[in-house]
Amino acid sequence: MARGQGAAGHHGAEAAPGLTLLVHDRLQAEAALAVEAELGLSILLAASAELVRFVGPGYLVALGRLVGRPIALDCGAEPGTALAALRAGARVLVLHPAAPRRDAVEQIARRLGAELRPSLPAPVLALAPGEDAAAVLRARLDGGAGPSSPRPRLV
Repeated sequence: MARGQGAAGHHGAEAAPGLTLLVHDRLQAEAALAVEAELGLSILLAASAELVRFVGPGYLVALGRLVGRPIALDCGAEPGTALAALRAGARVLVLHPAAPRRDAVEQIARRLGAELRPSLPAPVLALAPGEDAAAVLRARLDGGAGPSSPRPRLV
C-alpha cells in the first residue's frame, strides 16, 4: 500500500483479509467498505485480470484513491500489465508465479514499495458488473439463506 493511501485504522491491503472481493466500480467498492465498517469485516478490494486488461490499471488506481482504499490488481501472467500498473501507482499487485520476467517485476515493485503477490488471498468473491455488493456480502454472511438471496460466486 502506498504511503498515505487509505484511511487510518482500515485493514486495507496490509492486513490479512477475511475476504477478497472482486469489484468493478465505485458503487460496489463503497458498498463493500460500508458493510466492512458496519460488521467489522476485513475485506481486500481487488480487480480481476480481465477487468485490469479491459479498463486499464490507471482507472483502478484512481478508483482506489476515490474510495480511500487501494485495489489489488490481478495482472494474470502479464508482466507488461504489472509494469503499467506500477507506473499508474498501484501498490498491491498479483502476478502469476510462472509469469515471464516475474523476478524483474518483483525487484521493481520492491523498489517502489509495492507488494507483488502470487495470487489473491482466499476466499475470493466475484461480483458481476452492477451487482449490489452489500446484498451479496450480507447473503454470504447469512449463508445465502432465503429464496431471493443473491448467489455469491466464489472463485
